[in-house]
Amino acid sequence: MQRHTPLLMLLYPALAIGQTALAASDAELPTVEVRASPVPSVAPLSGQDYSASRVTADGIATFGGPAQTNPYRALDLMPSVNLSGTDAYGLSVDQNFMRIRGVSAYSYSNLAVTVNGTPSSVSAGRGGVGNLFDLENLDGLTLWRGPQPANVGFGMGNLAGSLDLNIKAPTEDPGLRVRTAIGGDHFHKVFARIDTGTFNGGSRLFLSGSTAETDKWRGPGDQSRDTVNAGFNQTLGEHGNLEVYAAHNHFRRDEYRPLTYAQSQDLGTYRDFDFNAELTGIAADDVNYYAYNTQHFDENNVLARLAWDLSEDLQLRFNPYWLSNEGQRSTGKSNTVTVVDIDQEQYGATAELVARLAASQTLTLGYWSQRISTMPPPLSQKVYALDKRGRLVFSKWGILADMGDRAYESPYLQLAGESGRWRYSLGLRYLSFRIPGITSYDGTGLPDVSHDAALALDPAVNARLSTQAVTLDEWLPTLTSRWILTPSLDARTTYGRTVGNPWMGPLYSVYMSNQKAFQKAGIPLQTLWDELQLETSDTVEIGLEWHQGPLSLSPTLFYSRLRDKQVTAYDPLVGVSYLQSGVEATAYGAELEASWGLTRDWILLGGLSWNLNQLDDDIRTASQSVLATSGNQVPDAPEWMVKLGAEYRAGNWSLTPLVRYVGARFGDALNEEEVDAYTTVDLTATYRIGSVAGIQSLEVGLSLLNLFDARYIGTIDVGQDDARPGSIDYYPGAPRTLALSVSANF
Repeated sequence: MQRHTPLLMLLYPALAIGQTALAASDAELPTVEVRASPVPSVAPLSGQDYSASRVTADGIATFGGPAQTNPYRALDLMPSVNLSGTDAYGLSVDQNFMRIRGVSAYSYSNLAVTVNGTPSSVSAGRGGVGNLFDLENLDGLTLWRGPQPANVGFGMGNLAGSLDLNIKAPTEDPGLRVRTAIGGDHFHKVFARIDTGTFNGGSRLFLSGSTAETDKWRGPGDQSRDTVNAGFNQTLGEHGNLEVYAAHNHFRRDEYRPLTYAQSQDLGTYRDFDFNAELTGIAADDVNYYAYNTQHFDENNVLARLAWDLSEDLQLRFNPYWLSNEGQRSTGKSNTVTVVDIDQEQYGATAELVARLAASQTLTLGYWSQRISTMPPPLSQKVYALDKRGRLVFSKWGILADMGDRAYESPYLQLAGESGRWRYSLGLRYLSFRIPGITSYDGTGLPDVSHDAALALDPAVNARLSTQAVTLDEWLPTLTSRWILTPSLDARTTYGRTVGNPWMGPLYSVYMSNQKAFQKAGIPLQTLWDELQLETSDTVEIGLEWHQGPLSLSPTLFYSRLRDKQVTAYDPLVGVSYLQSGVEATAYGAELEASWGLTRDWILLGGLSWNLNQLDDDIRTASQSVLATSGNQVPDAPEWMVKLGAEYRAGNWSLTPLVRYVGARFGDALNEEEVDAYTTVDLTATYRIGSVAGIQSLEVGLSLLNLFDARYIGTIDVGQDDARPGSIDYYPGAPRTLALSVSANF
């Protein structure tokens, strides 16, 4: 691609005179070709003074994997992001095990997930968690680590960060894109998207559908996903624009069986260990039957974005949304199978006025309101025994309850401006979070029917397991300052507070199992509800951005104080350990994002991170026993991570190798169960054939994941940061996997 710089444009008159003179002497000028440096597919977000990184559409196509279903996989090259997953394709949707700067990134407590800035966080624990849009329909991903602007981070919590998915809008020209992929373990995916182009003078529409399926790489069972996405764009005269996006997703998956710590240390024997393929008639074995450890869900999402220019300097934005999630999860344990029926709904809106002020300032005034009916704790939990043939026999209702909506109310403002070489921003958001009350019912003697049918039988209310609503609130300030020190060097400082929602499910379960002990101590469930606290993190960052030609370096130092962490601590009044707030932690470290355009065809990418995230307190576990956790690294938080990638783009070829090193971690808070460091290598190659037989463009792709078949523990499911030895689940990383894809644009 030929590019002309402003300097060459200024030289055109001189070149023209020179060319005339040379032509008179029969001389020829050589061809002048200037090519821009290649653009990295993963880089710090332009124009931001926060630790925010963006993945382009090309980066998503590469790092999102051959299935293109799980957006979290595309974050793999960013510093301080630790995500492995339990399968090679991301269909198991286990983003819940991701950590950012050592903080668990559960979307139902600590990670705010948005689509085009609107919340998308309906979560069934380890359910769909908002993976509703095919990655082929995304134009980019942005992840904020640490502090965030006041108009970012709308979700059930943003303690670990915020992830925004940017949908690829309907195109102005009509078109059809088809992509199919196949791979090991009988993996296949078919995706198709059709764009109408512009019609009726300002309307555009796209509709896409996909189906994906794969066998599990270890053990019996499979995983599947069927998705429909749609988008509509309408210009509203000269002053407004309306976008509407919708998604329907159905997924079903059989779970992978976790390993104990002892098994995780002998992958030669247990790497392929999984759930049982057949029933045996022995209850202790049949709870590990693969079909009794499964889940399926249907999810729906509609969101809209309205932008209207009230004047040249004032714009109105209104973004309403609605989501739902309905399905079932089965889990075998302790000679029984527990079945949880889940029906969740979320709706809300953000409204903003964006004003351009004098002196290069922009002021955003906004309000976010949300209602969400969701677990935990589950409202419908049934327990099944197993007969002599291994079949499920209804035993009892484990939980039968009703619950109000979680309610979020949050006004905010964000001011940004610049003066000479100084750029600044100030944000403030107030968050009010109402934890709903729970009405529990006595399920004794009720039949095996649906949740609503059971309530229609008018069961007695269990007042001892019922609560009233409580409201928590917090101020979330943020402040940034950037100085342009030289034309190639900027320095920035950032402060911000983020928040995490407390877990209520485990607290409810422990109280339910130990009602007599709590009641003897005179502690009702309402007392535990009233003592819930929002976890907060105050973070300070110092960073540099240095650009010298094709070389870019962005180092960051950060320090965080985390307060009111929930841990399972012993209460001597009750004689029981249960979730309590109040523990503090300290996190600090360094990050480096780098890119280097070696040539016009090669660019190197890198992410380096050093993270310490340590509990500040010991935890009492019994009357005479203390868990010595003070100063220990929290579980599943590697101190060192190194990600190195290269992008080669020349002619019809592109080639991207990725090397990922994850340092040693601990599975438990005592730091006794150590997990070895590991290194994986992935390789992605694409060949663009170009126009063929009426096809506008044709691409053939190859993905080699875990190229050298490294054996390692990828995922550690620890629950809370106070995980005890012997209570942690470990999952092996997926083996070497080969996948091929073909994409065609019409």
